[in-house]
Amino acid sequence: MEYFKIQKDDGNIISCVQAISEHPKGIVIAIHGFSSSKESSTYRLLLKRLPEAGFGMVGIDLPGHGTEESADEPLRIPGALASIETAERYVLREYPGYEIFYFGSSFGAYLTGLYISTRKHAGRKTFWRSAAVNMPELFHKDPPNEKEKQLLSEFETKGFFDVSMEGYRPVRVTKGFYEDLLHYDLFEIFDANRFGQHRIAMAHGREDTVINPKAAKRFADRFQIPITWFPNEGHSLSNSADTPDRVVDLAVSLFG
Repeated sequence: MEYFKIQKDDGNIISCVQAISEHPKGIVIAIHGFSSSKESSTYRLLLKRLPEAGFGMVGIDLPGHGTEESADEPLRIPGALASIETAERYVLREYPGYEIFYFGSSFGAYLTGLYISTRKHAGRKTFWRSAAVNMPELFHKDPPNEKEKQLLSEFETKGFFDVSMEGYRPVRVTKGFYEDLLHYDLFEIFDANRFGQHRIAMAHGREDTVINPKAAKRFADRFQIPITWFPNEGHSLSNSADTPDRVVDLAVSLFG
């Protein structure tokens, strides 16, 4: 395993981690969830399991996330997509000739869906874990509850509010990111084959209280994406000790 950094066209730095053995079957670009980072348990599992299965992996910290340089870049959706694009350019430059795959978790899956739909890319297989297909709805609730009203009021006093998933470092939500979500509805933008034929698979917990399983099913049905359901599992897909490995098994099967 190796930690390293790459620079984006705008000068911002992406903090990264990789595990790539000699002559891999291909290289997986991993994109973490909201308020997570390259230090997440999912990345740690992928860094172990993917090389064991013969694949390399490059994982990035998204803008506004982690504890290194990536955290200094304000979180905006165009900037996050640019981070994925920069990571892919790095892989193409440093490991030419190898097939590229994508593994997105939650918010990272949402971003990956936007990425393959709006930017030219080299990969043709994508795996989504607990995909936040309805990401805008998580912030733009109608009507907002009292806690959400309080957070929104902070826009007026501070220009931002901080939010995090349980156990993760808070992420600063600015008005810019909040407004970005209104223009990046994955249900409206998604086009898996705009830049070439694509294969996608999803895994989702039946008891997910963060991303409603009904939204995941609606998306999978609409775009004819196979989805594997895990009973008694929530958003983290880790209630049972063997579930995280089973999820990775699905991704490895897709990547082939």
